[in-house]
Amino acid sequence: MRFAAPEFFFLLLLLPLYYGIQAYLKRRTKARTPTVRFANFDTLQRTSAGVRARLTWIPTTLRLGALVLLTVAMARPQQEDVVTLMGKGLDIMFCLDMSGSMNAVDKPETEIAAYQADGKEPPNRLEVAVDTLKKLVRDRTGDRFGLVVFSSVAYLKSPLTLDQGTIVDQLDGLVLDSLEREPNRDGCINGCTIDGESTAIGDALSKAYKRLEDSDGKGKIIILITDGNDNASRLKPLDVARYIGDLPESSRPRLYTFLIGGGNDTYFPALMQGRQLRRGGHRVYAPKNEPVDEARIRAIAEESKGVFQVSYNEEEFRQAFEELEQSEHLEQRVVKYKELFSPFLLAGLLLILLEFLLRVTFLRRIP
Repeated sequence: MRFAAPEFFFLLLLLPLYYGIQAYLKRRTKARTPTVRFANFDTLQRTSAGVRARLTWIPTTLRLGALVLLTVAMARPQQEDVVTLMGKGLDIMFCLDMSGSMNAVDKPETEIAAYQADGKEPPNRLEVAVDTLKKLVRDRTGDRFGLVVFSSVAYLKSPLTLDQGTIVDQLDGLVLDSLEREPNRDGCINGCTIDGESTAIGDALSKAYKRLEDSDGKGKIIILITDGNDNASRLKPLDVARYIGDLPESSRPRLYTFLIGGGNDTYFPALMQGRQLRRGGHRVYAPKNEPVDEARIRAIAEESKGVFQVSYNEEEFRQAFEELEQSEHLEQRVVKYKELFSPFLLAGLLLILLEFLLRVTFLRRIP
């Protein structure tokens, strides 16, 4: 328990003064009260005090208790009720790679088989990234999020918004290019969000920065998630990163680059004649060692004065995101308190009422 206004407890120091003045006035009044003279007090002394006389202290005690309870109520006792974690007004732009290589699954073959034995498909790189980003968004309030997706081109999927539901819906609605194709037809055939034939990292970084350039957030962050080598950008990634790194620290967004995949256990859905192979209702996965330009992605982070993270599998990727939250101190503790003054206020008023009733009835003094 805590008190939101403890200064009211100083009023308790006035109680001795109040009762001292009361006692003084009572003595003055008694001195001026007319007296009746008796020749002998023996009879009066042998007379015992009545019940009412013995209880005359009760109204004074009730008033004292009421004043104490009312003072406690004014001090506003509170109890910790709800603890939440919220952001501190950051503006965060996601740059999410949706090239075809994000179909890869970074798990051992035994784990893939276990998923399929359970009637499911293992999550690919994009699904892991989306799931992690959704958790980050849902866990936070007070921050604005935006989303840029890229592959052959880069485009803004969602501008900065405080609406967590909007960002989560946008992430849920992403459809990765399955790389399946039909003769005499360009582009994906599975309703993909963006064709996944190449990667435009530089253009994606530029679009994300433009959205943060004039924002008034307390902090600016770009989170780049990619598994590929830039091969389609009109703006070179290193040039964009260098431009960001040369900005004054007060206005420079902090860039986190997450290179996902590229480990020893990498499997892609097998394709034959433009279709994904299936066996027993499940995809067929084939090992594929597709090297990534780790040095180039690391250089992007360094040129922007940002942070580079490499994650060869799902577990490492999720761990890297936890480290991001801790390093940026993204979460702050917010405590909500429940007011507890009502019982003290009610008890104090009841004591005052009881005192009044006693003084005008059973313990009434005449005169």
